[in-house]
Amino acid sequence: MSMLSSTFHDKELISIAVIDDALTIEILTQERKTKIRVGGLQKLLVTDFKEGNIINVVRVIHTGCSTESVGAVRSLLQYVYEISDNELQQDAKLSCSFDEKIKEYEEGSILIFEIEPSYGAYLVAVGRDILEGV
Repeated sequence: MSMLSSTFHDKELISIAVIDDALTIEILTQERKTKIRVGGLQKLLVTDFKEGNIINVVRVIHTGCSTESVGAVRSLLQYVYEISDNELQQDAKLSCSFDEKIKEYEEGSILIFEIEPSYGAYLVAVGRDILEGV
């Protein structure tokens, strides 16, 4: 079961905004804008945002409805929090807090929102909830 109406393949990512603890992105679909809001935003990493960002796939990774492996989830969380394997091995406190983040994911209290591009912006966000609207 998906938490969004579409994967938004070949659609254009037109804006990214963070206000308070919410991320709002706008996607151009069939001449109208669709907004996706990630509430309770904890972390956001965006690379290569440019004019004409084209989406390959949008994914919501949540313990209740995702087929992602624990390893894939760990990798995405390490990416968005910018933590290397070496840092996890050498810093016990960091490793402990990272394990807590994995536990939050496993308990369903956080989700991961990922936009994989065909061209342009790659985005990974960690938040508490997601809502789609127009």
